[in-house]
Amino acid sequence: MNIKLTLYCIIIAQLCFACGDDDVSMLRLGEDFVDSESGIVLIDTLSIKLSNVHIDSIQTSNTGVALVGAYNSDETGKIQADAIFRLGLCSENITDEDVLDSITICVKHNQYYRGDTSQILSFKIHELETDLDGLDESIFYNTTTFSVVDEAIGEVSYYPSPNSGDEYEFKLSNAFSTRLFNLFLEDADEVGDATSFVEYLKGIVFKSDENDAIVGFLANEEDLKLKMYYHRVEHEKLEFTATFPIEVSNNQFNHIQSDRSTSLLKDLNTQREDIGSLQTNNTVFLEGGTGVMTKVMFPGLAHVFQLVLLNQIIKAELILEPTKQSIEANDYNLPLSLSAYTTNNTNAATGFLVGSDGITELTFSLVKTPHDYEESYYYTIDITQYIINELLNGYFDPDFALLVSLNGSDQASTVKNLAIGGDENTDFTPKFKLYTYYY
Repeated sequence: MNIKLTLYCIIIAQLCFACGDDDVSMLRLGEDFVDSESGIVLIDTLSIKLSNVHIDSIQTSNTGVALVGAYNSDETGKIQADAIFRLGLCSENITDEDVLDSITICVKHNQYYRGDTSQILSFKIHELETDLDGLDESIFYNTTTFSVVDEAIGEVSYYPSPNSGDEYEFKLSNAFSTRLFNLFLEDADEVGDATSFVEYLKGIVFKSDENDAIVGFLANEEDLKLKMYYHRVEHEKLEFTATFPIEVSNNQFNHIQSDRSTSLLKDLNTQREDIGSLQTNNTVFLEGGTGVMTKVMFPGLAHVFQLVLLNQIIKAELILEPTKQSIEANDYNLPLSLSAYTTNNTNAATGFLVGSDGITELTFSLVKTPHDYEESYYYTIDITQYIINELLNGYFDPDFALLVSLNGSDQASTVKNLAIGGDENTDFTPKFKLYTYYY
């Protein structure tokens, strides 16, 4: 190829990277400058294979969100979420002249929920029995194990209004309230300083009961706290409130259990396993908090050198389409992006997918397009450099694959679910598009 033709190819490639899928015809602008025998070809017949995988653990600590409740899905199984957090020590000076009125837990919804919130939501409040500082891990996960004191210190049943922004206040048991208040009256060592206090009150757990919904609370010092109400009688009755704010750290996390035994994913038991989309109604799933992700393999790449040379590849694009049922279940409020990871033959995420600079993380972007009388949705990502790097040595690894998950915040602090069309789903078809230059 001479120098002039090389320059023209570079121009065409830049046009290609700038174009969206609706502007593919723009790629042919370059044909005015080169030999009429040259042009851009779209190869969209290379096969891809989608499957469901389960990652062993998801970090859920220090997210600023406390999840509680339970929800059952026929597709991905029953989810139960418990919130764990620690409290700081109040700063008020309580004397032996003070009289306890009550102790409460205050919470405020963060507007996230999954399930039917028109029904009563119930959960119990327990003291944490496990010393989090004594565990080997300093970051906590959906699978982190812990124990609670058997006797609950509070029981909650209420109709949640996740979008209201209202503060809820739940009264704790008289036994717990009196015990804690007496420590201050006695000037006990347990409430002498912050370290001693968390050694005594190791944490609080919102433990879910049987429910039809999971809701989120704001887990910050302003919106999640314990309040101690008390009074003192002098010339008149004086009322006081002592506040114990949440300790904002990795010691705030969500424990999320998933029972898939009666769901489409019932055979998904270990991280090494994967279940092809053909076994799950031509659908694959992404789910926050539980570790359910989608694996994308590219068996069609094994034949790419029969079609083009490596230096003819201009752009490689992967497109995934959410199902209509999933779009409606999410009230048309789909995640704006999805995360992409490189992986290995044990389905572990080995790192974020990055661009040609080796630093910039690449993500799927949500695209909305007019379609008949309603909008259609799909996710797209440019994986050109990733594909070229894989093919550089002239050998295709059959284990070559990507993992797709919800983005960081959705993955760590929600149990959102997204269903994607599988291999042979004719309505919501995944696509692998390879744009090449020919001459």
